[in-house]
Amino acid sequence: IEGVNWGIFIFSMLFYFVYKITLASLWHYITKLNDCSIGYEKAVTSYLYSILGKYIPGKVFMLAARLTYYKEENAPLSKVTVCFFIENVCTLLGAAMLFIVSLLFFPNEMLENYKWITIALIAAFFICIHPKIINLFLKLIGRIFKKNLMIPMKYSQMLKVVLLFIANWLIVGIGFFILTQSIYPDIQMSEMLYCAGIWGVSAIMGILAIFAPSGIGVREGIMIWGLSQIMPLEYAMVISVVSRLWQTIPELVLVALAFIWSRIRKMSKIRLKKAEGAPEELPDKTEK
Repeated sequence: IEGVNWGIFIFSMLFYFVYKITLASLWHYITKLNDCSIGYEKAVTSYLYSILGKYIPGKVFMLAARLTYYKEENAPLSKVTVCFFIENVCTLLGAAMLFIVSLLFFPNEMLENYKWITIALIAAFFICIHPKIINLFLKLIGRIFKKNLMIPMKYSQMLKVVLLFIANWLIVGIGFFILTQSIYPDIQMSEMLYCAGIWGVSAIMGILAIFAPSGIGVREGIMIWGLSQIMPLEYAMVISVVSRLWQTIPELVLVALAFIWSRIRKMSKIRLKKAEGAPEELPDKTEK
């Protein structure tokens, strides 16, 4: 295996930065739709801090990190919890849709005679995202946990949010394709959407595998199988390992930037309070 083209690799990583910042913005948009939003800067900071929670099994700490910020602003925490659930549902739906569409580009004749099933799945997808259908399942889950998890959104709102998540998955999918090019330059442009779909389905399984921190092992296994359909197995294995660094490095950088930003804001507030509480300076008696 030849060396990595680091110029292309770094360029591909920029797509992941855009993907995460856009996700933070989508999170803020969802809270605005459900009347529990806080300031944009604080919302983005809370989201970036919560990224660390994905490396802990159970995903509970992701929600806890956000609730801390929203509690400070007296936002209704029950609504914030519902928004967290909506975000995860839309994340899964967005990745699922990207994968379904990518099946039309599957590099194997196995699905050639079954493309109509893929088209039917796309149609079923847009029916199943209706809040009334989703709320039927949430009602059952809510009874088990004795919580109200109903989505208070209209179909038009839900459709818009899911489409935005699909677009964002496409951004990171293109980034993943460029990453693949940096390691396996023989990959074809016609296989870009297929690569994006493999990234999407591996992410879905990683999210659902709550026992695995950040889906470690699960995502890599699916990625290796998917990529091995269009390239030698050794390249697929290298890409699956490198892709973990490709996403981890930007996430840790964003968490560090969120920490630095929050510290700067905190210090600015402390200085402002000290300035407001300082006694007025007495006039200099030496002046005439």
